[in-house]
Amino acid sequence: MVSHQVMHLFHLQLHTIRSPIPNTHPNSTIVFLHLQIIIIMQTIRLNKHIVPDSVLQEYRRIQTLITQSDFKFEHFITLMEIHGQIMYGHNFRLFQEDNHVLLQFYAYFTGDEALCKHYDINLNKGLFLSGKTGVGKTVHMKLVRQFLSFKERFKMKACQQLALEYMDQGAPILMLYGRNYVEHIDHNTMNNSYCFDDLGTEDEVKHFGTQTNAMAQVILMRYNLFQSRQVHTHFTSNLTADQIEFHYGDRVRSRLREMCNWIEYTADSTDKRK
Repeated sequence: MVSHQVMHLFHLQLHTIRSPIPNTHPNSTIVFLHLQIIIIMQTIRLNKHIVPDSVLQEYRRIQTLITQSDFKFEHFITLMEIHGQIMYGHNFRLFQEDNHVLLQFYAYFTGDEALCKHYDINLNKGLFLSGKTGVGKTVHMKLVRQFLSFKERFKMKACQQLALEYMDQGAPILMLYGRNYVEHIDHNTMNNSYCFDDLGTEDEVKHFGTQTNAMAQVILMRYNLFQSRQVHTHFTSNLTADQIEFHYGDRVRSRLREMCNWIEYTADSTDKRK
């Protein structure tokens, strides 16, 4: 249960969350939900250990730096690790071998012009993370999404689950994730950004006897959404570009290249699950 003191803090500072925050990304407002994190870190246990006061102090120090427009890469990494400890346990850590990937995350989500130019990152596109199993693609995407406001935060969807939902429900699933019901002008859903997780793990499925590659259809529909409304779509996958072309065709590969910044983990990136 959340203590009365914490709830009192919540009501005292609620207006702070609602106040305007400087936009450091041309296409999305980065809002570090510091109050929410403090509440969580004060009330939950990580592997039967309360989050140390030193971690809370470090979080507050970095929060101050954010408001002073002095948010550096090392602060970005520290915040990712704090979120990781909240979500996965106090032993969570990031690995130096993935710094080239994390630097690109930092460039993309802060709009750092020099780094974006160096890595050829287009802020008008989404992200495509490519790497072998276990290197941390899904975990990294789940962490960086915490940096976004609720309005701008992309949703995570497993490709295998989407394919199974299509097998059960058919075309409405394609419309739900591919078009976001644009024709109905539903402003609550039509501009939703998604991260489709583990592209390539799903199989072609049948709905009433019709075999369909559901993710290929969703990608082509998301491309149209990207073209017409500049809605971002992100992906993680174990597949290389050539493998994607083999599984989905050259048209899908071309659309993915056009709508996403391609970020690859190196062959030396280890399996973090071990």
